[in-house]
Amino acid sequence: MLPPVSAIVGIEMIRDGGSLRAEFIGVNGSNYCLHFELISEESSTGELVRLGYERPVVFERLRLREENRIVWEAINQVEVSWVHATVLLQQLRAHPQSEHDFKWLATMEEVAKSEGAIPDDILRALGPVRALRPDA
Repeated sequence: MLPPVSAIVGIEMIRDGGSLRAEFIGVNGSNYCLHFELISEESSTGELVRLGYERPVVFERLRLREENRIVWEAINQVEVSWVHATVLLQQLRAHPQSEHDFKWLATMEEVAKSEGAIPDDILRALGPVRALRPDA
């Protein structure tokens, strides 16, 4: 079971093509991430087709030191229901946040409510589909 949210680290769209992430600190002091992975595939014409989002996952982010740098490792990943994701998002809403975080929180809430459908604002942010093959 995940601990309640105590603080927001950040909420954003990831530059992998539209996945969404809400990073937060639990009351136990650990860093966690609620992640919505974008599903896409190549069409027969070579265009990228965005299909929606995978079921949400939550994982703990462990900070590790390696020689001259700090790295983050995802551990204890668990798939959660859209309802559980909505509960986590509601907990995040109760904490102070930037305008940027608020925007992406609202988007994540919309995705969770629709159980993985891509909201129009994401489609606008990502722009038109693109050809994956040069000959397409």
